[in-house]
Amino acid sequence: MKTTIEISDELLRRAKQAALERDTTLRAIVEEALERALGGPAADAAPLRTVTWPPPAARKRTHSSDEVLAAIARERDRAVEDPRYLSKRFGLSVPSGRPGRRGK
Repeated sequence: MKTTIEISDELLRRAKQAALERDTTLRAIVEEALERALGGPAADAAPLRTVTWPPPAARKRTHSSDEVLAAIARERDRAVEDPRYLSKRFGLSVPSGRPGRRGK
């Protein structure tokens, strides 16, 4: 797994130097130090759990195709009844139908 950590420049330099001296990688040095600090191999630790946001209980339910099509039809009907409906609802500018003054 990849992660990003911030450590002091001096500590990073020492870790890289230790990796060179032991003919290993910086990753191996960091993993070894973490295992020592955490007291043994990861087999003793509980497995990591995946955290999602928002929690499943807070997510909105999905809508069926029929519900989506009905909502689109309602919006279309409202727009036909009131040509300014879409501009008011969604902040859209509606062309006036008058020709512009381009090219003058």
